[in-house]
Amino acid sequence: MDNPVISPEKRTEIDSFLAKKHPGTICVANYKGGVGKTTIVCLLGYYLAEMTGKKVLLFDIDPQCSLSLAVGFDPEEVSKTELTIYNLVKPSKWTKIKKTNFDNYVFPVPDSLSPKNLYIVRGAFEVENLDIEIAKSLVEDKRRVDELFLYCKQMLDAFEQYDYILVDCPPNKMFLTQAMLRACSYYLPVTIPDAISIYGMPRLLRWVTQIPSGERPKLLGYVLNAINRAGGAIGGKVVSQQSAEYRLEKSIKSALEKVERDVIGSNPLVGTIPRLDAIARFLSEQNKFTRFYFNQRTSGQPTIDACLRVLTQEVLNRIGAYVAKS
Repeated sequence: MDNPVISPEKRTEIDSFLAKKHPGTICVANYKGGVGKTTIVCLLGYYLAEMTGKKVLLFDIDPQCSLSLAVGFDPEEVSKTELTIYNLVKPSKWTKIKKTNFDNYVFPVPDSLSPKNLYIVRGAFEVENLDIEIAKSLVEDKRRVDELFLYCKQMLDAFEQYDYILVDCPPNKMFLTQAMLRACSYYLPVTIPDAISIYGMPRLLRWVTQIPSGERPKLLGYVLNAINRAGGAIGGKVVSQQSAEYRLEKSIKSALEKVERDVIGSNPLVGTIPRLDAIARFLSEQNKFTRFYFNQRTSGQPTIDACLRVLTQEVLNRIGAYVAKS
């Protein structure tokens, strides 16, 4: 008996499922805004580049372009070019994977004191209209969202000369956010440990579980931002933040797959970032990598630099553990 013919639509879905992922891609996400996703992408990018000496690429897909601005691009100039994330992923690009010169979209980080191995694909304010364009293409041109999912996987994998790629996502479920989350090998949620902010995490976890298991990103753990530190240990927290984190960890542990439990164990926390003005100063200054204030101690607390080195090393350790189990 002859095998049934596979329709083009089904073929696209299969190709999307089977497409290879870039092994160093990390999607930084949360369904809640204002929790520090851009801060973590920026800081983790700097420290990964410095600590590993490998090439690190930042992806700014948030229509606010906060990451592009944080690394030194002028607000008036940030998207005054066609070489932005918007033009890289709009529907007309999905079938032009072999014709696209992806290197043209990569820019060195403008900060003159940043690691020379740190790069960025710039954001664009026009990304806020991208969901409308994608939806129109799906209806009017009878395109399939699997085409976008496949394209984003192939696009990230095309940046194979970069060892790590960090994607800064907006706090929504727009098509591009879904596609980049599916396209990445790992995801790293960020939250602030308070009663309101932690509610974004269960929604994100449920969202991820809806992705077919064969292409679901692996959880690296979560980052706690804006910690009001108490006590002497890295990551010390005031009582209200401890209570919020307890509820957060309970929801995360109940959603882990077996391999995630094996790697993360009983501690899904990757690292903490303190609530200090020095971080805001770092993000707003042009000569960021001096990090003068990152090495100052406050009341015997660990320095910002120490916290970020612990965070970065743990991310590397968990990626290594996943690779060992694959």
